[in-house]
This record gives sequence, structure tokens and C-alpha cells, in this order.
Amino acid sequence: MRLTPVLSVALAALFVASIAFAAKPQSANAVISELGASGISGSADLRIDPQSGNVRVHESLSGLTPGAQYSSVIYLNSSTCGAGVNVVPVEVMTFTANPAGKATFNAIVPPAAVPLFDGGASISVQQSTTLLGCGTVIAQ
Repeated sequence: MRLTPVLSVALAALFVASIAFAAKPQSANAVISELGASGISGSADLRIDPQSGNVRVHESLSGLTPGAQYSSVIYLNSSTCGAGVNVVPVEVMTFTANPAGKATFNAIVPPAAVPLFDGGASISVQQSTTLLGCGTVIAQ
């Protein structure tokens, strides 16, 4: 049986698209909103590296106290900012706000955070154990 040139091209395109789709890393994002009138807001973009399993996190935050130290934490199995059953905290990083009360950073989190797209997750900004801002991680 002989395939027509158009059908051959269509099959080849489908094959290439399926490989590209399968290799595409999973991604998610979160809009971080203030808690307790902290004034903190921002966003987080997350992407799973399909080869290493690491999660690449990019956060951009404002409304922070200049020079203060904060932590960014992903809460697995919790889409409501650290609440729920079997909640697992995974620290993204500790950072210091710049003189304008802002912080922008990139971090790589080990594969422990990979289930965040399956069981729900939230990402928070906190000082010690006090949650100051939080957002639900939404898979894309």
C-alpha cells in the first residue's frame, strides 16, 4: 500500500507533535495574595523538568518589609495554604526583601515537590511559621 504525500506529511507531523507534547514539562502558577493585612502579593510560576524531576520556581513578590527575611514554602496536599490532611511542606528558599520591599528569585526544588500538580498544592510567603501571603497552585 502506498501512502499519498499529503498523508505521509500529516502522519509525520502528528508523530513529531506527539513527541513534543510528551516531552513538554508540566507547569503551574499561583497568584499570591496577602493574609492578615500583610500587604504581600505576587506570583509564582512552576515548571517540572521532565529529565531531572526538579521543580523550577520563579517568584515575584511585593509589599514586603525592606530588609526583612522571609521563606517561600510549597505545601503539598493543600490547596488552602497549609491546611488539610497529610500536608507536606517543601521549602523553596529563604530570601531577603530589597530596599523597595520587593523580591524576585528563581529556585530549584527537588523532586519531592513533583506531586504538587496531582494532589493540589499551595505556595506561601512566611516569616518563621507565620503565613503572610499564599496562593493556590494551578496546573496549566
